[in-house]
Amino acid sequence: MSLTAAGTWPTSVSEVSSPQLRWRGVPRTALTWREWGDELVVFNHETGSTHLLDGLAGAVLHELTAAESGVTLAALVAALTDDPSAQDRQECAQAVNAVLTDLSWLGLAHADKP
Repeated sequence: MSLTAAGTWPTSVSEVSSPQLRWRGVPRTALTWREWGDELVVFNHETGSTHLLDGLAGAVLHELTAAESGVTLAALVAALTDDPSAQDRQECAQAVNAVLTDLSWLGLAHADKP
């Protein structure tokens, strides 16, 4: 998990999924990736680490690296779901929130407070 802009670690799920947080991926130029079906293998040139991601994590990472100014959890959910139902958005938000936490822990994403 990455430090917040205030220099502290997010301490709870609600802080990680806070609507004020803007998430950023590592620069696209730092990554090499290959897709196989629903999985994505990512090599991070900055850390020398290789990661196997499922389809959702790969889609989130693609969205993060494409967003130059960062992206909120709500914007990620809107980009990743085409079902406008509240139930689907809630389930997607929970899944994306878990992915963001994992990507942060892997050093592939970090959250900035505005």
